[in-house]
Amino acid sequence: MPGETPTTKPSEAGVTRGAREKPRQEGTKSRARVFRPGVLSVHSGAMRRTLLTTCLAALILAGVAGGSAQATEVGYGRNLGLGFEIGNPTGFVGKYWVNRVNAWDFGVGFDGYAYGWCTNDAHGVCDGRFTINADYLWQSNIAKGSAQLDWHIGAGGRLNIWNDANRSYFALGGRMPVGLDLMFNSPSFLEVFFEIAPLIYVGPSVGRILWFSFDGNLGVRFYF
Repeated sequence: MPGETPTTKPSEAGVTRGAREKPRQEGTKSRARVFRPGVLSVHSGAMRRTLLTTCLAALILAGVAGGSAQATEVGYGRNLGLGFEIGNPTGFVGKYWVNRVNAWDFGVGFDGYAYGWCTNDAHGVCDGRFTINADYLWQSNIAKGSAQLDWHIGAGGRLNIWNDANRSYFALGGRMPVGLDLMFNSPSFLEVFFEIAPLIYVGPSVGRILWFSFDGNLGVRFYF
């Protein structure tokens, strides 16, 4: 009838609510999560950390450009740099210049299970990840001022070792780092860098097919 408010029968309302409710799954056990096999799998946690690191690096690099041209000792009078990085992974890094445009970089990193590499299961708790990497870099200048801004590209590898459910796993990956390097007139021994590196992992713990991931880091090195 006109002007009447349509009503829902109790039985229909119950059906509607029941359709919206998801069945409760009981008795499921959490399983150890290591490298997921797949054709191309991207670690979402690594992507989020990479984006955050990218934004932070852009703010720092944008804030120090400009000024009069000055020299830096990084790669000229001082060839060995040691420091640390934050991101994926977080750890200690080094760099050794072999000439004015080429350098070796290396790092030792650590991750906990909060980063998503492994989780609890019925047999124990994962002990996190230990990782090492080494790369050969080609570096070129972009701009010089009170700070010198370079960019670099390279090729290298990363080895991951981690424990989960009282077992040890490992995976070896090839990577291509690309990044920015910021050096200063004062202090002339300091280098701030940002780097992102796509990786392809292989190994008995990644399944039968390759596994794809990203590194993303912001760091600093002190040269001697």
